[in-house]
Amino acid sequence: MSKYLELVEISEGVVVLRRSDLKDAPLVKIEFSTEVKSLLNGMEFDVAKEMIKTGIETLNSDIDVDSLDEDILETLLTKDNSNRIVH
Repeated sequence: MSKYLELVEISEGVVVLRRSDLKDAPLVKIEFSTEVKSLLNGMEFDVAKEMIKTGIETLNSDIDVDSLDEDILETLLTKDNSNRIVH
């Protein structure tokens, strides 16, 4: 397994996070719609970079489990949760 991850824009408005040795297996793919691309005015890579950075920081932060609602906690801990819609 590679020790390095790379963030790459593979096409206009499509950014992936992947292991440097597995080019065909992205870990994360962010694809911006035409409408959003026009709003971002060429800044898609920068926005995707911040999205990934925030996700990594969130994973690394300490979660105060005691302050979470029991239903939310159960949802977070359930591995087979196919309905992951965030509003």
